[in-house]
Amino acid sequence: MATWKSLYSTKEDEVLDAIKAAEEVGNVEWVRPLLELVRDHPVDEVKAAASGVLGSLKVSAAEDIFGDALDDPEFEAISADIIGFLWNCGFHSEDLLPAVVRCAVRGDFRSAMEALTWVEQLEALNGEGDLLESILMVRGGLEDQNLSDVHVLLHPLLDNLHRLERTQ
Repeated sequence: MATWKSLYSTKEDEVLDAIKAAEEVGNVEWVRPLLELVRDHPVDEVKAAASGVLGSLKVSAAEDIFGDALDDPEFEAISADIIGFLWNCGFHSEDLLPAVVRCAVRGDFRSAMEALTWVEQLEALNGEGDLLESILMVRGGLEDQNLSDVHVLLHPLLDNLHRLERTQ
């Protein structure tokens, strides 16, 4: 049986076999290597297979790895994918709110859309600090003229953050 180290093989069939093993085993040690595969592999089929596994993980410790990746500049190019993985796996930790919102404000349209979808799923928050930080980030993004591509999504994102603020 393939191990997570097989994800780094130069042979595409070995990598695909390793992704199948990841789907069967599904433990936390596979998460970061799969994220790296989505980020770095040149073959779309491999990226799609790895994304499929990451989007269906039910390992709670994966949430922390996704959160760390959102804060890691090395994973900025796939931040929209990572937020999608969080959403698909049902991970809605309020601790991730600032990282998700930061990706929406700094990222492209797709990142903002994924962030908006993720935030819409939050029902309530326990603390004010992360929420206030997130509101301020979105307001700053709305004032930044260089972010005109995502402005259309920042308004509903801000509305959802205000909704959360009212539920506290």
